[in-house]
Amino acid sequence: MIYLAQGGYLLLILLIPLMFIAYWLMRRIRRRRIARFGDPELVARLTPEVPRRKGWAKLTLLSIAMFFLAIGMARPQIGATLKERQIKGAEIMVVLDVSNSMLAEDYSPNRLERAKLAISKLVDELQGDRIGLIIFAGESFVQLPITSDYVSAKIFLNSITTESVPVQGTALGEAIRTAIRGFTSESEHSRAIILITDGENHEDDPVAAARDAVDMGARVFCIGVGSPEGKPIPMDGGLLKDKDGNIVVTRLDEQTLRDIASAGQGLYVRAGNSEFGLNPVIDEIRTLQDKEFQSVVFEEFDEQYMYFFAIALVFLLLEFFMSDTRNRRSLFGRSGKVLTVAAALLVFSPAALPAQSDRSEVRAGNKDFKNGQYREAEIEYKRALIADSASVAARYNLGNALYKAESYNEAELYFKDLGDTLKNLSPSKASDYFHNSGNLALKQKKYQEAVEAFKESLRLEPDNFETKSNLAYAQKMLKDQQQNQQSQNQQQQQQDQNQDQDQQNQDQNNDKQNDQDQDQQQQQQDQPQQDQPQISPQAAQQMLQAIEDKEKQTQDKVKKAKALKEKSKEKEKNW
Repeated sequence: MIYLAQGGYLLLILLIPLMFIAYWLMRRIRRRRIARFGDPELVARLTPEVPRRKGWAKLTLLSIAMFFLAIGMARPQIGATLKERQIKGAEIMVVLDVSNSMLAEDYSPNRLERAKLAISKLVDELQGDRIGLIIFAGESFVQLPITSDYVSAKIFLNSITTESVPVQGTALGEAIRTAIRGFTSESEHSRAIILITDGENHEDDPVAAARDAVDMGARVFCIGVGSPEGKPIPMDGGLLKDKDGNIVVTRLDEQTLRDIASAGQGLYVRAGNSEFGLNPVIDEIRTLQDKEFQSVVFEEFDEQYMYFFAIALVFLLLEFFMSDTRNRRSLFGRSGKVLTVAAALLVFSPAALPAQSDRSEVRAGNKDFKNGQYREAEIEYKRALIADSASVAARYNLGNALYKAESYNEAELYFKDLGDTLKNLSPSKASDYFHNSGNLALKQKKYQEAVEAFKESLRLEPDNFETKSNLAYAQKMLKDQQQNQQSQNQQQQQQDQNQDQDQQNQDQNNDKQNDQDQDQQQQQQDQPQQDQPQISPQAAQQMLQAIEDKEKQTQDKVKKAKALKEKSKEKEKNW
């Protein structure tokens, strides 16, 4: 399929018939002028070397050259379209740790950036496989659903930071389960999960999650990032400290990762500085049963304009060297030379036009957006970003298209850090940007961010009624959220106090019961042997069972209190 990036230049072809009409009029005027001086037939005999039809031939050559020049300026391209085709390969879900511990500088520049570079190289080597991307810390999110669009995969990868997940910590098990849910139903026997992390798990049971992955037909491969001796975590110009003020040292937990890989029937590899470890993992994945997928693929453009410029140049040169016998000059004089030089510059300067290549894609995306075709608009805006990664219009419009498609986390990636740029370009556009950013934050239940965004929009356009209404709603939701959080904190505190009080009461009751038992035993010892009451074996067994049940209840309460304390400690870990 041929795609025209700048089809407006085809209008130049309409000038060709006008050139022929103009030349016909010029020859007619010339004949009339000759007729004023004498008989035209006599003049023709007196000037036998003047060509009669060569002018039309030269004009024809020039017209053909202009035709191909117009096509070349329209920039015909092959590829860069959505195609549905059958491909074979595995589904690979890359699960990347973005917790603060990945900022440790075991590698250059740090663990996270080194992992992103390795994943980027992995994407370049994929052929027929489909890839997805999960990011996790205390929570996990699908950054990129399973796709064969490798271009989008690299775009999303570049935008990942430790701030991409709002809740810090490390929950390996939840991340693996999120990856399991991300596979399609087509890949039952060709699934692989690549877990890239330092292995410091603070939340759940990743080994059990790996077994669940095997039950779902997926194998779990682990790549350990870090060093056993550990490194501190750079944070805000200093080093990250725990709640007690001690510097946090994050260490690679290889044993946990080995256990996960073993349970997941996969492979564990420790990342090195030169070889990150993905190559042996990919070699192992190649042994998986290939599966045919019905895939929609986004391919890059293949420019064809230089061939049309070359053809135009050939015809211009032919016209240039086809001279008359009188002065050996071109029919149009200097104009032919100018066109020849211009065409040569265009042929040998392929970077002249692509600088503006993103505009047509943005316009096409805007057309799809207006028609409600947000998926098609997303593709067009991504094309524009490939042509010009700094295009503000493409990023902003892509964020809006993703918002309409309800891909809120992905939309947030493209919406970031556009405010200052839009303020310099257009306060009105900047107001719309902050308004849309507020709506996006509302969808994500980030009410504090929504309030700030709506306020910034109103600073630029104070009379926008819709923004005022949204701000009031965001403020109400923020207040409710804060009240709910405060209520939950109070309930938790009250629950902790009740548990402590119950434990104290239980301890007091146990002490009192023990004292009573000791007094009773002492009294029994002081009485004569014949006065001691006789207890049947059945009653003694019942008393013993009651004491054991009571002791078990006490132990259960103590264990529960300890578990709650341990859980609260785990939530305090933000790396």
